[in-house]
Amino acid sequence: MPVTTGPLVGRDRVLARVRHAVSALGEGTGGCVVVEGPAGIGKSRLLTAGTDAAHAAGIAVATARPTELDRIIPAGALLSALRSAEPPVVDEATTAALTERGSNRFWLLNWLGERIEEFAMRRPLLVALDDAHWSDELTALALRTLVPELASAPVLWLVARRTPQPRSPSREAIDWLLAEDTVGAVRLRLGELSADEVAKFCALVLGAVPDDTVLDLAQRSGGNPFLLEQLLTTLLGEGRVLVEDYTATIVESGLPVSFLGAVEHRLRDLTPTGRRLLDVASVIGRKFTLHEAAGLAGVPAVQMLSAVDEAVRLGLLVDSGSEFSFGHDLIREAVYQSLSGPVRYALHREAATVLRQEGRGAAEVAEHVVRSARRGDQRAVAVLREAAEEIAPKAPGTAADLLLRALELLADDDPGRERVLADVVRLLVSVGRLVQARELAGDALRRGLAPENEAAILLGLAEALKHSGKDSEAVRVTTRALDRPDVPQAARAHLLAIRAHALLYVNDVAAADEAGTVAAQVGAATGEDAAVVFGTVARTVVAMYRGRLEEAIRLGRDAVQIADRTGGAAKQRYPSLWLGRALVTADRFTEADAMFEIGQREAERTGTAWSQPLWHFYRAELRLAAGRLDDAQAEAEAGLAVTERLSAEALSVPLLGMLAELARRRDQLPTATALLERARGRLAAGIGAMPEDIDWTSALVREACGDPAAALDVLAGTYESFPDRLLLLARDPWAGPELVRIALAGDARDWARATAEALARLADMNPGVSSIAGAAAHAEGLLNRDPNTLRRAVRIYRDSPRPLARASAMEDAGRLARAVGRRSDAVDLLNEALETYARCGALRDQARALRELRSLGVRRRALAPSRAAKVGWESLTEAELKVVRLVSQGLTNRATANRLFLSPHTVDTHLRHAFAKLGVSSRVELARRVLEREGAAG
Repeated sequence: MPVTTGPLVGRDRVLARVRHAVSALGEGTGGCVVVEGPAGIGKSRLLTAGTDAAHAAGIAVATARPTELDRIIPAGALLSALRSAEPPVVDEATTAALTERGSNRFWLLNWLGERIEEFAMRRPLLVALDDAHWSDELTALALRTLVPELASAPVLWLVARRTPQPRSPSREAIDWLLAEDTVGAVRLRLGELSADEVAKFCALVLGAVPDDTVLDLAQRSGGNPFLLEQLLTTLLGEGRVLVEDYTATIVESGLPVSFLGAVEHRLRDLTPTGRRLLDVASVIGRKFTLHEAAGLAGVPAVQMLSAVDEAVRLGLLVDSGSEFSFGHDLIREAVYQSLSGPVRYALHREAATVLRQEGRGAAEVAEHVVRSARRGDQRAVAVLREAAEEIAPKAPGTAADLLLRALELLADDDPGRERVLADVVRLLVSVGRLVQARELAGDALRRGLAPENEAAILLGLAEALKHSGKDSEAVRVTTRALDRPDVPQAARAHLLAIRAHALLYVNDVAAADEAGTVAAQVGAATGEDAAVVFGTVARTVVAMYRGRLEEAIRLGRDAVQIADRTGGAAKQRYPSLWLGRALVTADRFTEADAMFEIGQREAERTGTAWSQPLWHFYRAELRLAAGRLDDAQAEAEAGLAVTERLSAEALSVPLLGMLAELARRRDQLPTATALLERARGRLAAGIGAMPEDIDWTSALVREACGDPAAALDVLAGTYESFPDRLLLLARDPWAGPELVRIALAGDARDWARATAEALARLADMNPGVSSIAGAAAHAEGLLNRDPNTLRRAVRIYRDSPRPLARASAMEDAGRLARAVGRRSDAVDLLNEALETYARCGALRDQARALRELRSLGVRRRALAPSRAAKVGWESLTEAELKVVRLVSQGLTNRATANRLFLSPHTVDTHLRHAFAKLGVSSRVELARRVLEREGAAG
């Protein structure tokens, strides 16, 4: 942390909050505290107090203070902090290795998260980031992902940032943490000192009561502690304060009013070499070695020794061992601002050369190039492109900014301009800066580009739009690209594959099938295996739309085999996602689960972010089909958390729809309605979704809320799509009988008949799938009010792995048996339905079955009271208990996930639920509770 010698005045409340957080950390409870306020207001001093308290308590402390020029170094701030701990969380050798192995930023974040969690399991860890507003893009992403992921670990994040500040990745990340309820980040705002507090501050610094002359001068500080400290230090250093009878009086005035002037006034007595050192150090901007400063100053290092001693003695510089930095960033800024523009320009230009000679990477040199380059400077363009290539996998937004600067330096007719333009558009879209990317691409395309460069721009634009959920825009972009006859065939293959997936989400199945087929053909001819795989899995979805489940499975297996054989980009299309879903539709749940588990672990290992929400959604879908509602909710919540932490919105709508359906099943209709409103907000923002992802759940919730007419209206398009579009019925066969029920209630018998016929057709195409055969019989029995057909549906469902669908058929069969006077059969069927609903936790369905039984004179109590209204051990689900037991043994989330064949995100969700139900806030407390319970049980 920086040197801060001024007293802490007027900060009792916030200091107590920080110390309380540190004390809680010592007891095993982590968290996040954000200290914010204007420059010089005392944020650094408060962080120092927090780290001092941590050191005193035996807590490991990792600290970093990035500077403005550090914003370009991926994970620079976080890695610097983790290296500073005693012992280090990661050492220098490991950090060096990461530059080679950790080319993927999400892999790197997963790896760092594991290291931090493993370290914290042995010893609580405080991570203090001062001046976090200067944090680089990857450190900002780490805050957004690791703070919530490690919320159950004994890790406290103490973050200080300057306000106000322009929009940046760090500002957005910290704002998100503060706004996200599940994170629980605490905001501490520091304001200016009051008049009484200023007087107290002066008394503590001067060692005497300040009179009016001192207080009048102190008002120049505006209640800013750092500026006040500078003014008072200057007074003392120049002998301008007279102390008599414990009263301090200014004996000579003439101090400057502005902060910059005050700093300049303080530095005026430095030796020329000392001032030269500070000048070059302010240009270097970040931590520097003596040799680097001497090189930029143009003198031998030995001549800087006395200057360094002088600056350290005065508290202007801090000696951190092998490097030096400014004691406070405001001093660096003041020194830097005192340099004239031409001097700054020249020094930055020279700094780029010196730092390259000292072995610094292109990324560390690039900021100096940015500040010193002029149009047409090819050397600067080369450095910026090298730096962008170096950091793009970890910090694509920063890389895009470097390339934008390179574009400004290149002449309009420069032959290298088009390639830079293609790269920058791809990077801009990948970080969600879509408007800027479209404007840049549109301007370039109007001017005309070489075919390969135009294809590269449009391909990058299309893929990023697809992954961000902007399917309609992705279709438009691919249409434009593919209309060009001179698009290279390799690019054409990828454009067609992306187009196929986007078309699925805009409800053009035939065109999607054609695009996927041609993508596979062109990809095979050009050796673009990734395009073959991606196009083929799009056809897998088309086959499911059409109800051809064996064809879907065959296509999925073909794609998996190609990916396994060729590896690389083809494997990272993760065809097992779509194969697993096809297996679910065919009732092959065990195979599907294994496919999801293997694929998800591979995706986590390689750090492929776009696929993470998909894995969670498909596993949630499988858990719901199997009647495991608690596990389905954990997977869906984990998936939604990933979309929000990574701003990967493509799956947010179906995940919200899934959570709404789970809430409906639990009879939590206000929650379900709120979730659907969130989903509609995403749709309104242009995020794509299939009708099956949201319309179906919307209709069920409206019907549950007592508005069957609205439910029927929502489903009009679904009914009219039969028999051509069968995805809903294949994905969830139970939907067919429910659609018949809704249509009959709304006096829409034609739609009910169309649904029953579509189900019968689906069953004929897939004779080995008992769930579909049972659903077909179920729908027919409802349509014709035939008790024998409903009993046949129940018998067929006995071989189905879908208990909720089976229970629904039992309930309907029981209801109709009662209507025809077969009371005993009705009671038996309804009792079995009730028990099935209870085991699954489907409270709304259970309540309905209970009402039917009571109307028959059977008095039974609810078998599964709402867990949401309970606390304590009995409220924990089976999955939560497994997680709790392993975590209480000292296992990390990652180790627990490996034991249970889950994602760490899912483990984190289970753990958060368990903490809330048990009323604990730390793993230490959890372990104690487990020990007490098991000891009592023994």
